[in-house]
Amino acid sequence: MPVPYTRVSYQQWEEKELKNPSLVRDGFFIASDGPRLVGYSNVWHMAKEPRTLYQAKTGVRREYRGRGVAMVLKLRVIDYARQNRYDVIKTWNDSANTPILAANTKLGFKREVGWITMEKTLT
Repeated sequence: MPVPYTRVSYQQWEEKELKNPSLVRDGFFIASDGPRLVGYSNVWHMAKEPRTLYQAKTGVRREYRGRGVAMVLKLRVIDYARQNRYDVIKTWNDSANTPILAANTKLGFKREVGWITMEKTLT
């Protein structure tokens, strides 16, 4: 069962995302509809894998989903990776998020063996 979304404050988000030392600052992409932010995607870089980018987040406002916004953002990340001579892009997804899994598959991402979290309630 997916974990319910927990809203975080801007300060918490800023600390975790914008101040993250792995964030590639010029690899932060925003989609807008006029002045309104409708989606974003960002990439991280890890020193242990110098030719790999991690597409850390791709998010789109609910009312804009299904319109290709995430696909455009992901394509922009791929273009950025090519321009900057990266060899690999890695991403990860909630296994229940079928739209983004479909987008990643369409773009040529391949699934890797993953971990399955199991839980036993004792009360």
